[in-house]
Amino acid sequence: MGSALEKKLADAGYKMSGFETKVERLILDILDSENIRYLKAIPFLIYSYNLHPDRLFLISEKTKKKKLFAQIIGITKRLFLEEGISRELPNLDEPGNFSYDEFKKEFEQQKVSSEKPNLLTEKLKISAELDLQMWLSQLFTKKEKWIIKRMMEEKPVSRTDYEYYSRKTRKKLNSIMNLQEIAATLYHKSPVTDEDLFKLKKMLEEKYGPIKGFLLQSSYLLLTLLNDKTDKPSTIKAIEIKLLAPEIIFLLGKFRQHDFV
Repeated sequence: MGSALEKKLADAGYKMSGFETKVERLILDILDSENIRYLKAIPFLIYSYNLHPDRLFLISEKTKKKKLFAQIIGITKRLFLEEGISRELPNLDEPGNFSYDEFKKEFEQQKVSSEKPNLLTEKLKISAELDLQMWLSQLFTKKEKWIIKRMMEEKPVSRTDYEYYSRKTRKKLNSIMNLQEIAATLYHKSPVTDEDLFKLKKMLEEKYGPIKGFLLQSSYLLLTLLNDKTDKPSTIKAIEIKLLAPEIIFLLGKFRQHDFV
């Protein structure tokens, strides 16, 4: 009954004096095994679980392998010192015949392995930041990117920068939000190309000027011409088919009508 209550208290986050945690039980079992392969794991367990000196002293009191545990604590102290790990350890130390280098190699391997997820996270953060900067560069000026970065980090900007943002950047952001749906649709499509059609357009424009479209009608080609001034309406020009170059006539057989706007 008592041990069950102690377990429930431990699960609730309450630490009773003398109560044995899973990692402490694990260390006691490793000490009982006296297997060097498992003994080399103890320094990393102490580091990884940040065991308090009182808990380590309690292990020393409970284990029958007191001298063995004291030897490993001595090795752990040296490891922490060389690794620059600031941890308080109990005043236990015994000389032994263990290879310190083997313990050190095992500890370093486990430490590097445990830190890999953090290194990966940092790499992903850097990659995401580079991607963000690339995307921002395609739409915003250097000054706009700086203001956006300040805003994302919730840092202040000057009144001049605020006015610049309101006048330019905010309008771009509004356009981006409103274009999300159409952008998602267009992203998975590709423009249709037709070299002959635009070859025909180029040939007509070289002779008659910028055009909005054309219509082949009986013996005439009707061209809708663009005006230089936007306030003037487009004009229609009728050209007899027989006056057109043979190559244009050939292409008009394929494209009898088209609007370029």
